[in-house]
Amino acid sequence: VLFTSHHRQNQKKVLIYHTNVMLCIARDFSVVCLKCITDPAERKVVKESLKRSKKIIIELNLEQVDHFAGNMLEAQNENNESFLIMSTRAYHSLTTKQVAQIEQYSRIIHSPLTTIENYGGGSARCMLAEIFLPRQEK
Repeated sequence: VLFTSHHRQNQKKVLIYHTNVMLCIARDFSVVCLKCITDPAERKVVKESLKRSKKIIIELNLEQVDHFAGNMLEAQNENNESFLIMSTRAYHSLTTKQVAQIEQYSRIIHSPLTTIENYGGGSARCMLAEIFLPRQEK
């Protein structure tokens, strides 16, 4: 699905350089700021695509994106338990309802990443990478 998205940076509307600024897709849910997608047709396509995936859609607002709430990553342990990793700034920007929705599927882990967010421009998702190798038998 192709789309263009924007956010505010220093009070100016700028293109989003990477989808992880405004979108997190986990196993059972997605966290997305649809308002970042300014073209109504593109926004509709993205929303319909997420609905077709049968994932719960948890919508963010623009202020939450400014607090790195789109910059989350799901991780799983060897027991297939889900953890959603984010910064403390992102966590505190979420509403009680959003936290409850996420916690239906995943345990939230947050940590203060103030220096990285203030000077690096990214957050938790930018610091992590997935490994999609097949499981090794022990």
